[in-house]
Amino acid sequence: MTRMGRSTLAGILALAVAAAAGCSRTGGTGGQAGPGAGAGSIRQIGSTTMLALAEKWRGGFNASHPDVSIAVSGGGSGTGIKALISGTAEIADSSRDVKAEEMKQAEAAGMKLVSHLVARDGMAVIVNPANPLREIPLAVLSDVYVGKTRDWGQAGAPGLGAIQIASRDSASGTYEMFRETVVTLGGRDKSRDYAPEALKQTSNEAVLALVGQTKNAIGYVGLGYVNDTVKVVAIIPERGGAAVAPSAETVSSGGYPLARSLYCVTNGEPTGAVKTYLDWIKGAEGQAIVRELGFVPVGAP
Repeated sequence: MTRMGRSTLAGILALAVAAAAGCSRTGGTGGQAGPGAGAGSIRQIGSTTMLALAEKWRGGFNASHPDVSIAVSGGGSGTGIKALISGTAEIADSSRDVKAEEMKQAEAAGMKLVSHLVARDGMAVIVNPANPLREIPLAVLSDVYVGKTRDWGQAGAPGLGAIQIASRDSASGTYEMFRETVVTLGGRDKSRDYAPEALKQTSNEAVLALVGQTKNAIGYVGLGYVNDTVKVVAIIPERGGAAVAPSAETVSSGGYPLARSLYCVTNGEPTGAVKTYLDWIKGAEGQAIVRELGFVPVGAP
C-alpha cells in the first residue's frame, strides 16, 4: 500500500473511533444531552426549593466526575419542565408532580417525561418570632390564605391585628403544592384560591426575609430553608388530633400533612452522563447532601 493509501486509511479509522466514542458517551435518546449541550454537559433547571440541593450536588459530583459540565439554575418547577420540553435542559428539578397538560405538551413534542424521586420535603408554615402562635388547624390556615380569616385574633394570636399573607409566586412548585394541599383543602374545593392581597415572593429566601421582618406576617417555605429568623408553626390535621411539626421523622412517616416529594425529571429513561449523575444523586453521597441541607433522604427511616 502507498504512503497516501496508508494515511487515508488511518484517517478513516480515527474518524470511526471518534464517532464510536461520541455514541457511547451520549447513550440512547432518553435523558441525553440536548442539541444545545455537549455530550458531557448537563443543564439542570427548575425548582428554587431544590436550587441549593442542585448546586451542592453539582459540586460533590464534579469532585469525582470533573469531565461532566453541569449548569444549574432556578426559576421554578414550571420553568424547568418547560425548558426540558423545549430541549434547553436535560434535567428539570420539580417540587411537585408533573401536570397532565405538561405531559401532553411533552407527548406533542415526541417526548416522554420520567420523574425520579430524589428527596422528600415538608412545607413549613412560618410566622414572625414575636407571634405567640404555636399551632394552627389546617382548615384555619386555608381560610387565612383565601382571605376568609383576615385578623390574627380569629387565627389564635390576638393583638397582632391584620394578617399579612406571604406566598411563593405562581411559577413555583411550592406555590402549586401549597395551593393543592392547603388552599383548596386537598383539592376538594378548587374554587378556593389565594387571596388577591397575598404578597407573592420569588424564592424561599424572600419569604423568610418578609416574615422575619414583619410581625403580623405568615408564610411557608421548604423545610430545608427554615432558620432562626422565623418561627415554625405546627399543623393540626383536618381530622383533628395533636398538632404535628415538620421534621425528617414526620415527613418520612407521612404524619406531617404538608409533606411532599422532590423530583428530577428527564426526557425518557436517562442514559450516559445524565444517568451517572442521577444514580450518584440517589446514592449515598447525594443523599448525604439531602440530609445535610435539612431535607429528607429517599428511603430515610
